[in-house]
Amino acid sequence: MNCRERILTALNLEEPDRVPSHLILIDANNVDKILGKPQISDFDVVEQVKSNNPDNWAEELTNLVESVETQVFSRCVEAAIEIGLDMMQVGIIPLYFIDDSDDERLLMKDIFGRVWEARNNEGNFNPYYLYGTMDSIEKWKDIKEQIEGPLTQKYKKFVKKFYRRINRKYKNEILVAVTNDLAGVFESASQGMGIKFYSKMLHKNPKFIKEVHNVYAQFTADIYESYSEVGAEVFIESGDLAYKTGPMMSPKKFYDLLQPAYKLITDNVHENGGRIVLHTDGQVTPLLDFIVDCGFDGLHSLEPTANVKLELVKRKVGKQLCLLGNIDVSHVLVKGTKQEVFEAVKRAIKIAGPQGGFIISAANMHPHVQVENLKWMVEATRKYGEYPLKI
Repeated sequence: MNCRERILTALNLEEPDRVPSHLILIDANNVDKILGKPQISDFDVVEQVKSNNPDNWAEELTNLVESVETQVFSRCVEAAIEIGLDMMQVGIIPLYFIDDSDDERLLMKDIFGRVWEARNNEGNFNPYYLYGTMDSIEKWKDIKEQIEGPLTQKYKKFVKKFYRRINRKYKNEILVAVTNDLAGVFESASQGMGIKFYSKMLHKNPKFIKEVHNVYAQFTADIYESYSEVGAEVFIESGDLAYKTGPMMSPKKFYDLLQPAYKLITDNVHENGGRIVLHTDGQVTPLLDFIVDCGFDGLHSLEPTANVKLELVKRKVGKQLCLLGNIDVSHVLVKGTKQEVFEAVKRAIKIAGPQGGFIISAANMHPHVQVENLKWMVEATRKYGEYPLKI
């Protein structure tokens, strides 16, 4: 099987030739270690633009975002191929730079009202969420008007060019999935408002929260449809729904306020012949039925440090969801020995691999994950993941 066939077979809850491997991303510092550093870093570009255009540098940098994103994700896919992964995901990040003379940080804002700091990851931009600004009904009306109108058209046009360029170059070597990382429905709503205002509206005006979720979901569905038109087949909805101790809201609240939005997205993906996975960190076990009922084909993270029991998840929803993840990023892929990485992969495959429907993946990703450990993860998957399983 090739990478595409292997991934789609697993997502169809069947046994491929071997367990596939995937990462949600490879941080830019590790991409540089795999491929070599570019001659000019992101922050070199910032300094150059600021120097050449001190009055309008933020606007000029924003005009470069799309080309930078294409280059960043293209290198990420190339690095994934280099270490032997079967699937890597790409996606636009709807950010623009802002010039705040009272703040020394390099700040960005997104179309959902969130403010981010562009932190320096060894010369590369690393967006870090700071706070939300959509904290009134009036501000929501402005954001809604933009998202339902010009922004949808803008990003529909851009993603076709963005994805076509990357997929055309790499599709014979890896399955290029699509993600809305940093733009998932739940996170965009809760972080865009700020948790204080979101929580207040959750109790005082849940109809408003539902409206925000649904508008963002329609935006996502429209963008995903444009990706589908140029060949995308696998999508990852990004949204952390849980803390390490449990869900951020009760399952009932999620059903009432978020399920309609998620169903809008998953139905659209399925109508276009695609498959869709939910990425969420945390202790999500109480939400397993919710995730199935929302129409997702897979679930990523299965975070071991959040005490997610892989055996329980496989037993409860293994015939309904493809499971992705479970390889620890707090120790195993950061400081773990080769033996520890191999044991973690072997254990995950032994539990979740039988009868198919499993894809090995790091539970998350951050700059301190080691390239060598990622290579060991792929090596161990190939050693222990061949069907029929012998472990």
